[in-house]
Amino acid sequence: MERFLIEERYMAKDAEYTSDYQVYCFKFQPAISEKTYSKIRWKAFYKLALNLNLAITKGY
Repeated sequence: MERFLIEERYMAKDAEYTSDYQVYCFKFQPAISEKTYSKIRWKAFYKLALNLNLAITKGY
């Protein structure tokens, strides 16, 4: 799901004109809620950052 989200929202030919709303309402089958979409998007970018060694951990 994370890969699908990134490909449809950010890597498609018409990505500049695609909104998050269009992705979670029309691209996902069945449609998902905005809250679920946000969770999937956060996980996708977190995994991407980890794989690119861009993740920053907070030290207390």
